[in-house]
Amino acid sequence: MLRNHYGHLSAEQVYNKLKEEDKRISLATVYRNLNLLAEQNKINKIEHPTVGSMYDGREYPHYHLHCEACDGLFDIQGLYLNELNDKVETQMKARILTHRIVFEGICESCLKKGSNVDGHLT
Repeated sequence: MLRNHYGHLSAEQVYNKLKEEDKRISLATVYRNLNLLAEQNKINKIEHPTVGSMYDGREYPHYHLHCEACDGLFDIQGLYLNELNDKVETQMKARILTHRIVFEGICESCLKKGSNVDGHLT
């Protein structure tokens, strides 16, 4: 279901969508399965600063931007993903399996609106 949905969903949102499809499942089962899939790197688990855990079914490597004005979470594709892994592996003499980065800032839509966040006029 996550792979067919654009965006990021909380466990509660996944649960509600399954209920809409008349699936009989408990919220605890949804949490358990989402966390298991995240541990297996089959889905992404992102810690949203205000909502908590969000889940993302997109398989391609990407980062995220959290907008401090609208609280949105947006995908960022293709920015130096492999290069960053390589540099950290070289510097730390380690093997990087994966990494997660969430940028904090103001999204394009909020910039156009001139949103003001914590004294930062956009």
